[in-house]
Order: sequence, then C-alpha cells, then structure tokens
Amino acid sequence: MPQIRQNADSSLGIEGAANGDGGFIPVTLNYLATTVDCTIFTADRPYTVKAIRGRVDVAGTGGACTAVIRKVPSGTAITSGTALHSGSYNLVGTANAQQALTLSTTASDLLMAAGDSLCYDLTGTATSAVGNLTVTLNPA
Repeated sequence: MPQIRQNADSSLGIEGAANGDGGFIPVTLNYLATTVDCTIFTADRPYTVKAIRGRVDVAGTGGACTAVIRKVPSGTAITSGTALHSGSYNLVGTANAQQALTLSTTASDLLMAAGDSLCYDLTGTATSAVGNLTVTLNPA
C-alpha cells in the first residue's frame, strides 16, 4: 500500500513498496484502424490498475468493433489473459467522447506482478478508427 512521504524539497509525495517511488503511472496506447492485438506495457514491478479511460477521435465505420484491455502473464496468449474491466471499449463510439471502463470487481484481477503485460485485444474491424486508451497504474 503506498504511503505519503515528505520529499527532499519538503513537498509531499507517494511512496511505493520498499521505499520506491509511488504515484500514478499513465500507460497510453494511441490506436489507429491498423492497430492489431498488441502489448501496451510490461510491468517492471508490481502494480495495481486504478482506471482505464479512452477517447474516440474518429469513430470506426466497419460495423461493431470493440477492445478489451487484458492482464497477460508471460507465456500466455493475449486472448487468454484476464479482462481488467467489465464490458468493452467501443471503437465505433461517439467521436470526441471519453469512455471510462468499469474495473473488474475481483481485486486480484487488478494486481499485476513484475513481468505481467497490459494488452489490447481487438474484436471486429477498426475501419477508420482513431483514438487513445490510457490505463492508470499505481505501484503496489
């Protein structure tokens, strides 16, 4: 559990496990219609997923198209990873609108070990889709 600490300049900060830096770490994927299932980030230490948000800049036009952000251990296929949220991100959603995904209610789903990856799992055809997905992490 991160703790509040006093920094050398007398400001307040957040301390992670083993006196490491805490705070929130945004991990961002800027996607295009040509972006396929991929790894967004691989953890260098334990993290807790705190939020997942996205913004559709250009809505896809090829029919239904969604994405799921998954926690995927090393040696596991992206599609076999654990979904970090309920529902899915809609790549053909309203342009210029934010989507906040509801995080899993299973606490262990949101805990990443060193070596786990955050992955983008696409379903459908993202014809013309452009946007951004950000996962906010907190060192555990």
